[in-house]
Amino acid sequence: MTNISSFTLFLGFLIVSLCPPCFADELPNENICYDPSIKTIQVFQEGIDLSPAILQLNSTDRLTIQFDDLDPYIKRYKYTILHCESDWKTSSELSVSDYIEGYREENIDRYEYSYNTTVKFTHFKTTFPTDYMKPKLSGNYLLVVYEDDPSILAFTRRFMVVEASPVVAIGKTVQSSQVSERNSRQQIDLIVQLNGFQIQDVGREMKIILMQNGRWDNVLQLSKPRFARTDELDYRYDESISFNGGNQFRSFDIKSLQYQSERIARIAYDTTNQVYLLADQPRTFKQYSFEKELNGRFFIKNEDHAENSNTEADYAWVHFFLPYPVLTTTGTFHILGELTSWQLDERSRMYFNPEHKGYELNLFLKQGYYNYMYVFKEKGKKPGDESLIEGSHWETENDYTVFVYYHEAGSLYDRLLAVNTFNSIQP
Repeated sequence: MTNISSFTLFLGFLIVSLCPPCFADELPNENICYDPSIKTIQVFQEGIDLSPAILQLNSTDRLTIQFDDLDPYIKRYKYTILHCESDWKTSSELSVSDYIEGYREENIDRYEYSYNTTVKFTHFKTTFPTDYMKPKLSGNYLLVVYEDDPSILAFTRRFMVVEASPVVAIGKTVQSSQVSERNSRQQIDLIVQLNGFQIQDVGREMKIILMQNGRWDNVLQLSKPRFARTDELDYRYDESISFNGGNQFRSFDIKSLQYQSERIARIAYDTTNQVYLLADQPRTFKQYSFEKELNGRFFIKNEDHAENSNTEADYAWVHFFLPYPVLTTTGTFHILGELTSWQLDERSRMYFNPEHKGYELNLFLKQGYYNYMYVFKEKGKKPGDESLIEGSHWETENDYTVFVYYHEAGSLYDRLLAVNTFNSIQP
């Protein structure tokens, strides 16, 4: 009996270790929530709530993964990871055993029930990597969370694993060198210091990606550097490496549902909490004014005598309204920020109200402090245009993150050699 049990356990280990979860279709490798009962998904470096989801390979770094499930019954959640190329296509040349050490899936078995809230939910939380599941390679990854059956997806989130390489990326923001864009766009001067790292063919082996704040819709992939020296790649003075400066993110504070903060018109209750924001006016032609904000992110907090905001912060319908005289047929308006997973999709899309002559959207959000902006997505184009409603100023405070990828000749994947974030106004 003992031998049979040992064999059964060993066989079970092989099945879990060697057979990855099977997904019915190729996943879009983006931040998507598939289950409408799942809310407030957060993935960040452990202990640093507002940090990006980036790990250093073979380090003690861990990601915190947490979310709320509003369904009244407890579900069993698991997760796995998929390796992706620099353009976020699945790394088709790699097998699961190439990039995962240990088990191919893990359980999310830590959960708590909400306490003293009008909306009941279960708060799930876990950390990654674990002792039984670790990434073996650097690069882009997709976290896939699902129920017991892998075909029942809960959500997906992007994260990165960076190597401890000698490569360093140094960037700064300047006014655009194009006269027509000097007042509206920010140009990025970038130098990649190799510090002894050997590259045979810069054009084929190196990929440099630039991101503004947390946005995925307008990322830039840099072409060849202006100068490729023995120990340095120089991307300075290239007018094509530029972004709309945009404007400071708008914000609202619902850490308390008992008192109205600055941007709140009124708070009501009818079966659930209702928060009505003041109508947002377009800032297209307004002079730039600096306001301290979170560059599109949010944090969860209940200031109404809560000890644990993860379980004691309540939910509310937050009502957004943007005055706009006519219905536009050339594209769609969206609310963009971490509160909508940085996605220009149906969940972030606003709809025209002809009676009130404006665009509106209601989002079900947990108590906290939120940033957002209004973005227009023209039909047939991927990047959103914030300048139509928010205006665009070269002075705007923005975070920029540079990702340095390396694909050696004969290799099967894109390595991530360096990640660096710099601010447009801070040295």
